[in-house]
Formats: sequence, structure tokens, C-alpha cells
Amino acid sequence: MVYFDEQSSLNIKLEAQLKTSLTGLVQRGCDSLGIFQAMLLQIDDETVNVLVKASSAYPPSFKSIPSFSSCVSVDNCFPANSAKASSAFKQWFAAYFNGEKYIRGRIHNLDGNRVCLVFINACPAQSINLEKVALLDDWLNVMIEKFHVEKAETNQNTLYDKLQSVANIGTWEVDFTTNVLTWSSQTRRIHEVDDDFIPSLETAVGFYKEGFDRGEISRIVSHTVETGEPWSATLELVSAKGNSVWIETHGMAEMKQGKCVRLFGTCQNVNKSVQLRLELDARRKEAEAASKERGMLLSRISHELKTPLNGITGMLQAIKFENKDNVRIRKADIALHSADRLLSLINDVLDYTSIINGEFSLNYSDFCVRSLAEDIVDEFKNKCSDKGVRLYAVLSFDDNTYVNGDAARISQVITNLLSNAVKFTAKGYISIQVTLKQQGDIPILLASVEDTGVGMSDDILSRIFRPFQNDTDSASEELNGNGLGLSIVNQLVGKMGGELEVRSNVGKGTCFDVAIPIEMATLEETANEDVEISSELLTVPINILVVDDNDINRLVLASMLERFNYVPDEADNGEVAVEMARAKRYDLIFMDCAMPVLDGMSATKIIMQEGLLSKYGRVVAVTANTTAEDKISCSEAGMADFLSKPVVQNDVTAQVRTALNAKSITA
Repeated sequence: MVYFDEQSSLNIKLEAQLKTSLTGLVQRGCDSLGIFQAMLLQIDDETVNVLVKASSAYPPSFKSIPSFSSCVSVDNCFPANSAKASSAFKQWFAAYFNGEKYIRGRIHNLDGNRVCLVFINACPAQSINLEKVALLDDWLNVMIEKFHVEKAETNQNTLYDKLQSVANIGTWEVDFTTNVLTWSSQTRRIHEVDDDFIPSLETAVGFYKEGFDRGEISRIVSHTVETGEPWSATLELVSAKGNSVWIETHGMAEMKQGKCVRLFGTCQNVNKSVQLRLELDARRKEAEAASKERGMLLSRISHELKTPLNGITGMLQAIKFENKDNVRIRKADIALHSADRLLSLINDVLDYTSIINGEFSLNYSDFCVRSLAEDIVDEFKNKCSDKGVRLYAVLSFDDNTYVNGDAARISQVITNLLSNAVKFTAKGYISIQVTLKQQGDIPILLASVEDTGVGMSDDILSRIFRPFQNDTDSASEELNGNGLGLSIVNQLVGKMGGELEVRSNVGKGTCFDVAIPIEMATLEETANEDVEISSELLTVPINILVVDDNDINRLVLASMLERFNYVPDEADNGEVAVEMARAKRYDLIFMDCAMPVLDGMSATKIIMQEGLLSKYGRVVAVTANTTAEDKISCSEAGMADFLSKPVVQNDVTAQVRTALNAKSITA
């Protein structure tokens, strides 16, 4: 039927019912008029469509027939009966409908279409036939009006269901007079039940998650039934398919004479908003925890800085007024020890922050693993001896075993573990075992550090690799091994693709096991000796400038250069350095980056742009900033190399040798 609404299954059902009723109507018309064929036609300007006919055995055999004429008035294009029709129309009618006489009923509006009943071979001259057709028209009119009303209601319900689906809101109703619970289609979808599922108040409550949610919905429903007060709550239910669904439920009561006779309300699927809220809440807690951790980190760092600084400043002040050489030397040693401690702390902080900020990178090179392990053991012999603790070392590889890896970070891992062992071991022994094992085709460096110290509880073990997670809150505890040391070890081992395990018993001791994948070195030996300069090269004169705003830093560099009988010029900021470079051609400039007036990189750019260096002169950065970005910035400014503070003799010697080689070639 042309008026079928294919978009709605409910409308299709209604129209199927209408078609059945219309077929019955035209068949009754045939019986009443004593004819064999009657039909319901839809009349358009161009075509006449057969919607329903009483018998398929009689014409017309077509569902669509060309109109007799195109006109607005139906009476003109399809006269009311054969008595009023023209001879031309009668010929058209006989050709398609195989009849000489007919009676057409009134024109009706069915879904915006003009439709009418037509009874073939009914005699219009008999008034009784016209009266019967009029009655059939009234019957048809009632059918069409009923259809329009039911379709409008269906469309309204369909729209309501679609709105529920779009908003993900379902409705429900409990009639206490019949004890029947009714769910809308969207409520069924939220609960993921079959269409034939019959809900009850008990089964509906049973969908809520066992525990708080089920208890809460039972409580608020009971409260509303007793008091008539509405409710609103966000609860979790478990659908028929076992899926967790967060819903926002609202309910109201209908009270009669103080008694609840009906409950009704809505439930909305709010999974996305609740999950977003839970995720934001989790992130907020993470941010708060991170903020708390950063605050604790800064607090502990602030405290830890004071100890070595106090040692440095206190001893230096004491040295000023000390006349005895042996006492002055001892106090100088304490100051140097405090400086080392301060440097270690700063390095730990820089390492930790670079790791957690994702700015950390490994530097691989070939090195002798036995030499590295022996150097570490030698460093801790005196520390253990001072505490009366025995130190055992088992190094299971040849003297000339070379591997490729980050020697500094591997050394840092083992050193931090040994420092931790020394700190928490007052008696007994500390043992370190380092060996190489082959795991398939991959060589693994294994290191084990065991002590007979205080040990750790299971609670501490569960959080030992997080910053400042320890057994004591004592402000005098050292940072390394108690604050950042083990956290850095864990991060470094993970960064190198290794594994770290710990076993501990309170009062018996602790054992750390490290496994780090490495590669065997392609070189049989790697030189690890002091950088030397030949006496022939040292005869070449070079001009050197040291630029630093700190007097001590300039003094340190000058002392290292005096070893080779070179006395450098000095400048305390970049602006002075530029003026000195304009007055004298330098072969080597050691340039600090962070200075007042004019910083090192800006000064270097001016020197390079104006061509103030000698032909093969070079500027070497000397800075405490050691990130990859800092190195790139120095290079872009025109600096030839990069030295990190504190500078060591080997690095300075290497730069002097490079400058001498360049000048000797052009001499």
C-alpha cells in the first residue's frame, strides 16, 4: 500500500490491520450489492492505483492504471457513477475494469491521499444500491479515522521511545494495586533483557550490584513508599549479560489517603559520565599524591643540602683561623668530603628528575667490566673498614673482559646498592658478586649485593623503590639509599632493560639481585688511562681564556692548566670575554654558560660572528646544565665541545691537547 510507513514496524502492523479490514469491507459490499468485484482506489493526477479489491479473479489485473484525464476535480476525472459518465470515460472504464456500469463512493483522505470505493457492475439506477454505497462509505470513514488516531498515537509513542533512546533514559512504573512493574523499551535495553522478560519489583532490585548499591535502592524505595518523598540516586547495576552499568535513577510516588498506590520514574545510563568522573577523580588523587611526593622530595632535599653545606662552610671558616697544619688538612678533608656528598646529592636529584620527566638517555661505550667492579669495591673497602664490617667481593670474569653498555649507570646502580648496604649494616658482612651469564644469545651482567643489616619488613619491601619510602622518619638519615637512591636504581635498571629483585628479613639482612642485558665489546681493549700531552706539543704556545663569574671555578681551571705551564687570562662575564677576544686572538676559551651581564652562549655567538678566534680556535662550554637540550643549544651557539661541572683534569687535558694539535699543524 502506498501509504505504508516503512520506518516504523508499529505503523506497518497498523496498516496491515487496516488492509485486512478494508478487504473485508469491499467483500461485504460485493455481497450486499450482488456483484463480483469491488475495490478501493487511490486517485492521482496521473494514475489510478488499486489498493484493495474484493476478488483477484476479476479485473483489473493491474495495480496501477493511467488516469482517464488529469484534473483537480475527481468528479470530472472519475464520475460518481456510470450514468453520469461520458461515452469516452465508459470506454476507458470498460477497457481496464471490464464493466459497463459502476458506482463510486465518496472521496476520503487516507494519509493525504484521495481514495474511494468503486463497485463494478452495480446499477446506479437503483436507489437502494446508492443507499448501500453511502452506508459502506460511512463505514470506511470510521475505519480511516480510527486508523489516523491509532497511527498518531503510535507515532507519538515511537517519538517518545526514540527520545528515550537518544537520551539513554528509560521509564518504569509499579502499580501496587495489581503489583505489576512495567518497563519501557529503553529500560529493557539498559538492563539488557529479552523482550519477553517480565520484571517484578524483586527482580528489578536484584539487578543492582550486590552490596551498597542493592542496599541503597532498597532503602530509598522503602522510604519513598512510606513517606511519598521522591528520590534521585546514582547507582551501579549488573545487566542480564553481566555488564556493569551506572545509572541515574529518579522515582516518585502517587499517594492516596496516605498510602502509596503507584511508583513511577526514570533510569538513565550514565556510564560515560560516571567513568569520566571516576577517571578524573583517580587523576586528581594521582596529582595530589604526586604533589605531596614532590613536596616531600623538596623538603628532604632542602634538609639534605644543609648537612654537606654546613660541613663545607663550617670547615672553611675554621681553616681561616687554624694555624696547625695537620688540623687544617683534616678540616680541609672534611670540607672536601662534604663537597663530594653535596655533589652526589645534586647528581641524584638531577638523575631522578630527568628520569621522571623523560629526559634521560643512556650513553653506551666499550669498557672493562672487571676494572669497573674493582674500582667500586676499592671505593667501599675503607667505608666498610671504618664501620667494622667485612666486605667480600667475588668477580667471576677475566681481567680483559670488555662489554658494551652504559658504564656510568651500571656503576651507579652497584654503588647505590653498596651504599645502601653500608648505611644499614652495623656489624657482620657485606658481599658483592658480579658475573656474566649467557641467556640464549644475550649476555647478562648479574650483580648481587647482600648484607647482614637491619633488613626490611614486607610493608617496606612493597614500596621500597618509591622515593623516601623507608622504615624511619629520622631527619638525619642520608638521602642516598634512604630517599632517592633505590628509586634511581630501579629506574636505571628498567631503562637498561634489566630486572631488579630484593629479598629481606627484619634483623637478618637484605639481598639485591640485578640482571642487566649487555653486549660483548667489539674491541679487545679500551684505554682507560690518564690523557697525556707530549713534551713536543707542550712547546707550542697557545692563548687560553677562562670565563666564569665564580672565582673558585676560574681558580680550579687555572690550576689544572698550570700543570702544563699555561697561565690563562680570566673574565668574570660574557661581556668582558668579548672585549678581551677583540683585543687578543685566543686558541682556546673555556666558557661558562650561566653568567650575569652577558651569558656564555650569547658571548660565544658574538665571538663567532665577529671571527674573533684564532684560525683554529675553539670555544668549549663549561656548565652544570647537562641535558641533551643544553648540549644542542651550546652547539648551535658555536661551541665546539661541552664539559660538565665539576670539571676533571682528563677532560681539560684533552681540550688542551686538541687545541695544541690544531695549532701545531698550522704553525
